[in-house]
Amino acid sequence: MEPMPKETFPAEDQLPTESRMVWKEVIDLMATKEFSRATKAKLGIEAKQRKDAATRKERNEEWLPKYFVTDHLGGRAALTDIGRQMLETVYAL
Repeated sequence: MEPMPKETFPAEDQLPTESRMVWKEVIDLMATKEFSRATKAKLGIEAKQRKDAATRKERNEEWLPKYFVTDHLGGRAALTDIGRQMLETVYAL
C-alpha cells in the first residue's frame, strides 16, 4: 500500500513557522542519509523550541496553536475557526 501524497502550499507560500519549513533541513539530510548532520539539525530545532517556550513562560504568555487545538472529549485534534477557514479557502468547501 502506497502512502497518500500530501497536499501542501508551495514552499514559497509557507510561513517559516510551518512544520515543513522548520524541519526541512532535517528531512533533506535524512533523505540523503546524512543522519549525523540530521541529528545535529534536529537538536538545534529542539533547543530553539525549548528556548522559545522558556521565553514565553518568563513573559507569562500562553502559546495557542493556530489551526488545531486539543479536543477535550477524547484528546483528538480539533480545528480552530482559523483552521476551518483555511481549509474552506484551500478546498473551496
